[in-house]
Amino acid sequence: MLPMLQILDKKVGLYECKRWVRFFLVMILSSFFTFLLSCSSGKPVKSDKVIDPVTLQVKGVNNPEVLNNINAYLEGLPTISKRRVRLYSPEITDKITLAVHSFGYYHPKVSFTYPKRHDTSAVLGIDVDLGKPLFIRYCNIEITGEGAYYESFAQIVRNSGIGPYKLLNHGAYEELKTALRNNAQTLGFFDSHLVSSRILVYQDQNVADISVIFDTGKRYKFGDIRISEESRALLAPAESLIDIQKNGSYSAKKVANISQNLSRTNYYRSVDVQTLVEERKNGEVPVSIEVERKPTHHYRLGVGFSTDESIRGLVGWDMPMVNSMGHAYTSFVRASREKKNAQLIYKIPHKDPNLNYFYIKLAQTRVDWEDTLSDISHASLHYVDNIHGNWKRDYYIAGEYEDYKQASQKGHPTNLMLGLTLLMSSSTGGIDPKMGFSVSFDNRIASSAISDQTFWHSELVFSGVYTFFEDYKFIYKLMQGANIGRDAGDVPPSMRFFAGGDRILRGFGYKSESVRDSQGKLLGSRYITAGTAEFEFPIGISNSRGAVFMDAAVCTNNYVKDHHLLLGPGIGYRFISDYGIFKIDLAYGINSRRDYRKLRLHVAFGLEF
Repeated sequence: MLPMLQILDKKVGLYECKRWVRFFLVMILSSFFTFLLSCSSGKPVKSDKVIDPVTLQVKGVNNPEVLNNINAYLEGLPTISKRRVRLYSPEITDKITLAVHSFGYYHPKVSFTYPKRHDTSAVLGIDVDLGKPLFIRYCNIEITGEGAYYESFAQIVRNSGIGPYKLLNHGAYEELKTALRNNAQTLGFFDSHLVSSRILVYQDQNVADISVIFDTGKRYKFGDIRISEESRALLAPAESLIDIQKNGSYSAKKVANISQNLSRTNYYRSVDVQTLVEERKNGEVPVSIEVERKPTHHYRLGVGFSTDESIRGLVGWDMPMVNSMGHAYTSFVRASREKKNAQLIYKIPHKDPNLNYFYIKLAQTRVDWEDTLSDISHASLHYVDNIHGNWKRDYYIAGEYEDYKQASQKGHPTNLMLGLTLLMSSSTGGIDPKMGFSVSFDNRIASSAISDQTFWHSELVFSGVYTFFEDYKFIYKLMQGANIGRDAGDVPPSMRFFAGGDRILRGFGYKSESVRDSQGKLLGSRYITAGTAEFEFPIGISNSRGAVFMDAAVCTNNYVKDHHLLLGPGIGYRFISDYGIFKIDLAYGINSRRDYRKLRLHVAFGLEF
């Protein structure tokens, strides 16, 4: 029997071998034909798309930050088919668990409400019970080195939100470490490092212990100030702006201020200020300053449009640096149908080319609009001081000759005036600031002892913007103007007040409202009080906002006898571009005294401040 069994075993083995050979041949041929088909079609074989995707809907989480983090984690999942949704439950649970760990929730419970197979709904309900959060039991945050005595590091620790009996937040923990590193680099602690940082989590006790030890090391001082010979010659008129000295304590803010202030002078095409951290040694770090001069002559051409002045053009010629002392020259001619203006300004720096300087201004202006025809010749000497305090002060002596015809009035007075303009502004910056304000207060005084007239001309303008939520803004503007003195009623038209236009009172034409004579022609007013309140809101279009506003003004010679209110409610559209804000306003002008009630379109382009 044994030989027969051996023979049968060999036959069976041979049969099995042949069967496996046939199987592999079929697989190879099948793959080969699939490859040929894909090549002949010219396109790779793709898997079927998900035709019944489900939407994930998280419920039970009231904390917006936690909910946003959960959704961010879930976005990494592939598209889930309704037929296979139950297979993804463990992966979804894992991602939610990781997402809530960052906020100290280590015991979440996740349950699912699956869409029914024959139901039209394709929503996977995810109910999340965060459970009890972990609290910090012990907290040790220690600053060592020279920085231990700096209040800025202590302030960072106090504002971190990390401490005993507070909720564990991994994000706040990471932000604390980042803030300590950044502050150290800003102050010149270039050798600072984390000695240790750890979080020990005890899930069974629902507590965590935190330990952070940050060694600042020693603070570096400014070393050599490296400036090439070419740059040193160019920096001569702006030398006062380089307010760092060797062996002074390092400050990144001072380095940044040098770069910003040099750029503001308008002398240089490029400014490169670098801290050479890699070359630090012996407690000192060198700083490199290099500048490139702007072209000697700079020309400007521009075309603009607004409903105030319609089409206007500009041609300008500037010399940013006339000589090695930093004198600068700027001039332009601007013309529209209503107003033509030529102006020249020569600037002479004193202690600071940005904040403290003299300038001479010469200008010639012609205005031909409504009932005003005026030719103005102007010359003035100014001294600007913005070194002390927050106000920019412009002291000036100005001489003006104005040959005018205002309605039936004619005159050609020459006035020598003493003036002071106070300016202050602050904003978050950019073309479309979220917060900010601007104040301008201009005063001019003339006396008949040296002029043809005696008067005090004063004009105050205050404007601002406040953002409540992202892209929801409140914009306001207040203006008060007055002419006081013996000849206040006879000052030339350039110093009288008119309302109407894009800036003062929308709903009315440009400077179309003021006190009128018996024939209804504009005379201009001694006083003006005007205000604007505007609310802007998103409208679902990129870089765009809608607006509703109310403008109001009183333009009078006597507030007691005549305080008639002009109104300009309306709606608008704002488009925020890289170069400015494009505005379209449709306002309804209301002047009940003249029975004026008209819609007027206003278009303007420019900056908020």
